[in-house]
Amino acid sequence: MWRMIRVSTFLLVVLSSTALLAQVPPPGPPYDSAKHPNPIVTFVEFKPSDYEEAKKAAGIEIVGLSQEEGKRESVETADGKFVKNMSIIGNIRTDVTFYTVVRQKFKLTGGADLVVHSFKFPRVVLPREFKEFVLHEAATQKKKKPAEMRFGGLGPEELEIRGRDGLLFEKDGQIIVYWQEGGVGHTATGSMPRRELFRVVEDLL
Repeated sequence: MWRMIRVSTFLLVVLSSTALLAQVPPPGPPYDSAKHPNPIVTFVEFKPSDYEEAKKAAGIEIVGLSQEEGKRESVETADGKFVKNMSIIGNIRTDVTFYTVVRQKFKLTGGADLVVHSFKFPRVVLPREFKEFVLHEAATQKKKKPAEMRFGGLGPEELEIRGRDGLLFEKDGQIIVYWQEGGVGHTATGSMPRRELFRVVEDLL
């Protein structure tokens, strides 16, 4: 009887957490704007690459823009890594495999810059349902120090991006959006009005 109550309570917490944050954020160290490119990608260091090398290293199809929207100026990659016994939240620790991240910088036809990061979702050694719950909790937990919070104290806004659940962050005039497609996570960053950024993101091929 007690076990059934515990299972029911756990499922209720999972469902409540999922309702609060429909998009599952990847694990990673707390966001530090002085070290990390955005609140999602906090686990890599980049080096110059090219399109074909990056595509092969990441094992994913790399998104791009139509010529009408803009031109790709550079491609970089950050090697994946294995982190043993990584702390997620509280006393929960697990092994995490981070995969190669691709960073592309575009110059839009209107003159603005767009930065896109793409990566396979990290592998976390936890049961699927429990993994989603833990990652939601890690993203939404409140602490006294922003440096101890997954998003560094930035509260994401939930919204739809390319027909999928996504997150939006705003910091220092920049907008950062995050979404997943087919097991691949993407972030797009730009200093432009929301409507324009969303329009460009919809044009990603």
